[in-house]
Amino acid sequence: MVKDFHLFSDRKTRPYQHPVLFKNVFHASGDDWKRLRTIVSPTFTSGKMRKMFPMVRQCLGEYLDVLEVYATHGRDLNVKDMYQKLTMNVIGRCAFATDANALKDTRSTFVRHAQGMTEFKFWKMLGLFVLPLPVKKLLGLKFAGNEESNQFFLNLTKQIVERRKREGNTGKVYNDFVQLLVDAEAKSGNDGVAEGGPDEREGDSVEAHHVNEGKEELEVEKRTFAGNYGNKKLTIDEISAQGWIFFIAGSETTASTLGYASYELALSPHFQDRLYDEVCAAFDADGEIGYDQLSRLPFLDAVVTETLRLYPPVLRLDRKAKQDYRLADTGITISKGQDVEFPVYAIHHSELYYENADRFNPDRWMPQNRHKLIPYTYLPFGAGPRNCVGMRFGLMEVKLSLSHIIRRYRFVRSKQTAVPLQFPTVANLCIAKSVVVGIEKRFK
Repeated sequence: MVKDFHLFSDRKTRPYQHPVLFKNVFHASGDDWKRLRTIVSPTFTSGKMRKMFPMVRQCLGEYLDVLEVYATHGRDLNVKDMYQKLTMNVIGRCAFATDANALKDTRSTFVRHAQGMTEFKFWKMLGLFVLPLPVKKLLGLKFAGNEESNQFFLNLTKQIVERRKREGNTGKVYNDFVQLLVDAEAKSGNDGVAEGGPDEREGDSVEAHHVNEGKEELEVEKRTFAGNYGNKKLTIDEISAQGWIFFIAGSETTASTLGYASYELALSPHFQDRLYDEVCAAFDADGEIGYDQLSRLPFLDAVVTETLRLYPPVLRLDRKAKQDYRLADTGITISKGQDVEFPVYAIHHSELYYENADRFNPDRWMPQNRHKLIPYTYLPFGAGPRNCVGMRFGLMEVKLSLSHIIRRYRFVRSKQTAVPLQFPTVANLCIAKSVVVGIEKRFK
């Protein structure tokens, strides 16, 4: 994924290739991927995240009001479902400039289709994998997801883009993801990779360990994106595809991470107390915490990192070999065109790399202990040039949410809290059936 990235730069080919949706930076291959990545990456720099920060904070304020009701009446909280509503509101506002209102109106058109976006029918997935192409065409099997919901968001994105173009130079400023993509333009050579200057790169490096980013990784990134890759602007279909993958990646996975963190903190009150002490000291007199401060709280980062280790959003990563590749002195040769999978969940839970690997222990990620960790054994966001482009947005949302929630409320184990959690065997995502905890107010 890093040293010989040029030989494994593409993901494996899926048996279902949606004609528009798969024009996104996650699924694209070759120079198409390099071009998209060069254009999309600058929309996730620290500077851009600071502009989105107030929108995330506003959505969080609405969420805290709902939590107040649960905490006041001592009701158990299905954090998995509740966080999905929060992340749905955040993505709706930050990506599509739309008020999803998922906390109050669960039957709205936006919410219904947002839920449909993450519905993957098992029978459709099975058919796409095992049936021959003529049969799939006969049955109309093109994609495992909900086609109606996918089309809704494609149309929504196109409507937003067309409306923004009609508005022209009216002076109205938008800081949402769609507008950033409309304005985005690929830079020549490596300019797009390092957009924002040294200050922004320094700010981004604070959380670089989440993608194993070091000197070697930056050199590989620099070599990978050297050159020009055709059209420097995104087409409307490409903008729609990026919005779609941003929603998929930023809604379900972020909600799951928040849910698992809340669950583990409920089971480990001593860690929750330490987190409470750290975040409380970081809030200002107005009861707020800034973007830069969030990324500089070591125990908050350790809690999030350990949560992502125990519950990586994606269970495995994959790449396709561009040519025959010999694995050092093992005698094993990976043939050209062969798919290679990296078992992220198994690596994260291996006693070879982590002592008491199945135990929640944020201390293993504290600065004084990081030297004990083995490189590339932590892969929730991947590694190398194809790491998760939206990582910093996801971390910002998770850390901001946790800091405000823990400051006001305490998660506790209740009679409805399942230990251990139950996971269905499906697809490639780490999604529990239900995550329930109790919640209490810290101040009466």
